[in-house]
Amino acid sequence: MKKIYLIITFLFLQFLYSQSSAESVAISETLSSNGKFKLKSFSYDNEFPNLKGESFVTYTDEYDNNGKLKNFYRINRSFDLWGSGPFFVAISNDGKKVIYIKDEVYYKGEEHKNVTVYFDGKLTKTYTTEEFINCDRQKEKCEMFYDNKYQIFKGSSYTFSEYKDGATDKDKFLNKNFVLNKNDTIYVIDSRRKVTLFDLNNQKIIQTKIDFDSIYSKIKNIQILPSRISYYKYPYKYTTDIENIGDNEKLAQTISKMSNLKLVSINSPDYHKYKLYNIELSGYMNRNGKFDIDSISTDPIFDKQKIIDYISNTTFKTDFIPREVDKIYVHRFFDGYRSFDDKIAEQETLREKEKRKEDFKKRLTLDKIDDVYIPKNLYECNIELDKTLNFESKKKLAESTNSFEFNSHMGGLGMWIRNNWGINGGSRLLKYFHDRNIGKGVFGNDSISGTIIEEYIKWLKGDKTAWKKWERLNPIEEN
Repeated sequence: MKKIYLIITFLFLQFLYSQSSAESVAISETLSSNGKFKLKSFSYDNEFPNLKGESFVTYTDEYDNNGKLKNFYRINRSFDLWGSGPFFVAISNDGKKVIYIKDEVYYKGEEHKNVTVYFDGKLTKTYTTEEFINCDRQKEKCEMFYDNKYQIFKGSSYTFSEYKDGATDKDKFLNKNFVLNKNDTIYVIDSRRKVTLFDLNNQKIIQTKIDFDSIYSKIKNIQILPSRISYYKYPYKYTTDIENIGDNEKLAQTISKMSNLKLVSINSPDYHKYKLYNIELSGYMNRNGKFDIDSISTDPIFDKQKIIDYISNTTFKTDFIPREVDKIYVHRFFDGYRSFDDKIAEQETLREKEKRKEDFKKRLTLDKIDDVYIPKNLYECNIELDKTLNFESKKKLAESTNSFEFNSHMGGLGMWIRNNWGINGGSRLLKYFHDRNIGKGVFGNDSISGTIIEEYIKWLKGDKTAWKKWERLNPIEEN
């Protein structure tokens, strides 16, 4: 089974730190320690953190012929920052090196790892949290940044936060300075109160697992000067609705005409009545009206190249692009298509329903779905969770008094189980429970994931045979 770096996120957070979205999008400015260079980063997408943007390194005391700060070079990605969130970026005193650090991994790929390091705009080194701070998730708490805000504050309002009476100077320092750049030496204080030192100029780790108390006296008087962050309002324009500047026709309607298929709006009653043919399209709308495709996929019924050619040769309206940026990331092609002939559409829908039934039956026999191993019984659920969950997650589960908090619709371990082990969508594990008349009613899938979590908690607490008792109490029912 895949290792899930975000599993602690799935378990306990109902809000962030899984990848999030917001109405406001950040533009950040970060200075080098000597103040000679500035890294200005633009995000073009409302989901963060990701790479959908661009960044510019400029001089702070040299100007071009137009009176603007002179550009040094460009980096083909954004370094997303958000308020006091767990994201950090730094630029070296010579302006050539950049490091970006975040607490969690949100996508696959080298450039999405916890730590990414650049030289002259090119990716040179990457690290996972485990590699960077030298920790073992299976044996200890292993989070990139120290976070004590829930331990040291009484509470907060819209105008102030108040420390608890017992909060020490060290506690207050850690709350504000869990990561900092001091003259190209990056200090990262992790969840264990251990410090990692990184030499940004030479792009290498100096030392890890330094006890925070041993160096506190050397850094206690430092007050970090954070990146300056401003925000603009994301326009929420979807690829379905981008309009040809010549005739004002929306892209979805143009594709309907070129494909001789009926456009079905997501708001139409027909949207869930018929089998629909779909398109996925995303890309950057530039202020000059040109749409640069980032990704496109279509059902075989469409002429994909014809759609690409149309988009490439068309100028679109751009009045929705915020004034703060010169491009915006546009995605989500919500609408679908069907035959104009209702009888043909109905026949295609019936064939699709039969196919789904056959696919569902097949899923009930597979040991893997989407390359994820599917446990065949409750015992194997325990074994797979043991392999997947980290030390901190197991600790919180074992200490819990109510398993319900882990079985939420908004995230949680329960959702992860339902989605990854085919409880939603069909699998041999779903059949295992249905054969015992478990999970067939309203909210049945939730009850299945809840059962798995309850029995795993017993496993963690030392009862390695509780699953056998559960099977005896819930035998396979005769048909």
